[in-house]
Amino acid sequence: MRKLIIVVLVAATAWAAYWVIGATASQKATESWLDARRAEGWQVEYSDLSVRGFPNRFDTTLTDIQLTDPETGLSWQAPFFQIFSLSYQPNHLIAAWPNTQTLATPHQKITIETSQMTASLKVLPNATLELDTATVVVEGATLTSTDGWKAGADKVNAAIRQTAGKDMTYDIALQADTLIPGDALRGLLDAGGTLPDVIEAINFDSEVGFARALDIRVIEEKRPDITTVNIKDARGTWGELQLRAKGELTVDPQGYPNGEVALNARNWREMLALAVSAGAVPAETAPAAELALGFVAKLSGAENSLDAPLSFSNGRIFLGPIPIGNAPTLNLR
Repeated sequence: MRKLIIVVLVAATAWAAYWVIGATASQKATESWLDARRAEGWQVEYSDLSVRGFPNRFDTTLTDIQLTDPETGLSWQAPFFQIFSLSYQPNHLIAAWPNTQTLATPHQKITIETSQMTASLKVLPNATLELDTATVVVEGATLTSTDGWKAGADKVNAAIRQTAGKDMTYDIALQADTLIPGDALRGLLDAGGTLPDVIEAINFDSEVGFARALDIRVIEEKRPDITTVNIKDARGTWGELQLRAKGELTVDPQGYPNGEVALNARNWREMLALAVSAGAVPAETAPAAELALGFVAKLSGAENSLDAPLSFSNGRIFLGPIPIGNAPTLNLR
């Protein structure tokens, strides 16, 4: 019995020493990363940094934190931010955000209120901490902007993982339920007030290729350019409006997509009217666009349901034969 007690005491002492060493290393690594951002010109402020969680976890808490990236002009502020990891699995991190936080851009400040916002991140045990999988869950979200708009969602799930058998390619999925577009967006898209107050659901399933693997350099350095986008399934429902999309795009060095996405739009005339109200389609071209799309819809056998390709070429977007505007650039800042 005496030997057993000695063994237990030695094991407990060794584990406690391991935890102290790990907690100290975790705190120093966090401080070093923040100091490196300061050296790059970031504004980094916090009132306290602590690591707790003995004996099985490393719970890192930053209090009164503010980070500002001078290159993008983005700034994030929160009363606290927490990162949890198991002491025996340090490459799996859990992050927790407070119920209220602030995101500022060069043009506006957005207050984010949530009932829950957590993330799970697994990285590969290599020098650059390459992303393996990540998930984000947001519940009861409300976004309020100093520009006067307000929006929200009951629940948002987002996930990313390395695509099996493909280098620098990731499966990216998003599901959002009961989105509230807010008065400003409704006024832009639905001036007549004919649509419901909420968007029932949005689902997005894709495979996205990047110029390099996603790792710690995404935060510390320049974001990698997107090279390919494979939309496996994208769909959204807003009242009687339903939209589905599927297709593959390549992205040129300037960030412009090229390729074709197959669209299915139910109640497409109402969607065209929304696009005109939002300025996406010039009002003077709307009658011709409706005539041409009506002809395409008749070919598909249902006048109220439109099956047409959304084409991207030379920095322009075409819906069927109709040019509808300039294509967005997909380069990440």
